[in-house]
Amino acid sequence: MRIGLFLLCFLMTTHSYAATQYSIETSHNDELFIINGEKFEARTYCFNMEEGDPVIFLSGSAFGACASAEILNLRTRRKCSVWCE
Repeated sequence: MRIGLFLLCFLMTTHSYAATQYSIETSHNDELFIINGEKFEARTYCFNMEEGDPVIFLSGSAFGACASAEILNLRTRRKCSVWCE
């Protein structure tokens, strides 16, 4: 009984957060990307990031309110470091 009560309390206090998924709207020369209507420039090169690829932001902001960001391409499972414009 105590274990069941503990599990119930634990499940009620934990939160699950899902990252919002975005699509690459434009990809140019592995260097410039438009995501969520905002411009992002690769810090080096982000190979195989194609238009239409689904991405999530691991850090930074999809709204361009950042100095830099890290995105994860869900198709290739590769990370990309970008400058926010």
